[in-house]
Amino acid sequence: MGRLLLSQSQVSLVVSSSIIFVFTVLLFLSGYVIQQRTLTGLQAAIKPRLPPPPHAQLQGDKANDGASGVQSSRLFSEKGKAKVAYARLDALAAQASADVDWKRLAHVQLVRTHHDVCNAIMILADLHKMKSPARRVLLFPRRWALEKESKKGDISDPFLGSSRRLMRMAARRYGVELRPVNPITNSENDDEDKDVYSLASAFALSDFDRVLTIETPGLLIDATPLDAVLAFTERTPIAMLQDTAQSDGIHSEDLLLLQPSSTTYATLLEYLATNPSHNSTLLNSTLPDPLLLESSTDTQALIRSIGTLHEASRGFNATAYLSDVAYIRFSDPKLSGPEYDVPWSEKVAARPRNKDADWLWTKLYGQFAQTRMEVCGLDLETWRG
Repeated sequence: MGRLLLSQSQVSLVVSSSIIFVFTVLLFLSGYVIQQRTLTGLQAAIKPRLPPPPHAQLQGDKANDGASGVQSSRLFSEKGKAKVAYARLDALAAQASADVDWKRLAHVQLVRTHHDVCNAIMILADLHKMKSPARRVLLFPRRWALEKESKKGDISDPFLGSSRRLMRMAARRYGVELRPVNPITNSENDDEDKDVYSLASAFALSDFDRVLTIETPGLLIDATPLDAVLAFTERTPIAMLQDTAQSDGIHSEDLLLLQPSSTTYATLLEYLATNPSHNSTLLNSTLPDPLLLESSTDTQALIRSIGTLHEASRGFNATAYLSDVAYIRFSDPKLSGPEYDVPWSEKVAARPRNKDADWLWTKLYGQFAQTRMEVCGLDLETWRG
């Protein structure tokens, strides 16, 4: 048998072709691996974050008899008036979250004036950024949608154009559903500025099983506890925070969990027709046995007031203060609101005395201003005293 002899040039061609083939295969495989990792990362980023179910949803009722170890509530002083729920979020099984129909649950914000629009959108934007699986709804006065521009492009309400721009941006960028609502009661002499809007309108949202709203202004730190309360709290017409006797700056209307119902809505409309001075705090007066949610436990807090930083003790830990809280409410007794550009001398006088609390207080106000600019494109409003 004759041997096949290769010349030096043929050997070089075979070797170089083999090297090119091997590196081409390796390049293809590395590209495939990188592509799969990228797809996995994109899927994880797009996929909604599902909160774990609470470990113990309801630990006791008759909150005021002392058996549950919870302080009595200012709002409900009678024994056995309401239950106290604990929203402790150590998970039992992630599967429980996957079984929830999140399309039937929503975080809702109601804006009554143009001043409220940015504060509400900031909350809904943070829910979107934190991948809350629930829907996001913004309720606003119907007359904002009906008022038309004149031929010159002028609008009788000088702030309406800005509010419309912000709401369109929220719908486009953060998936916010815009729902116009009618005033609960109309003012006399057709004075639209005195129309009364109420969270009672949320009971008319029949396409939802439950909706949750939190009071603004504030900063959302962790959406998971709020999603867990929305999804796993026992079914009840209304649930609210326990308004304890402690001076913690937390009030019952800071968080409301409502179960939409046409019957409940009709009842509220009838009640509100004869009570024009109604506010959200009194929603419980027309509904039987509201469920009370404990605002904080030993391991976490649903809502904290930034005003408590003025009472911080020497051992205050700023890291721990933010590590176990869902929402920081800017109910500060020394400042009117984080959306105002208060003169520096007044801001210095309002700062907490504790050094660590002062650092956190200043940081939170700065974070609010930055978020306001990023979400709404608005500077702080001028403080007029």
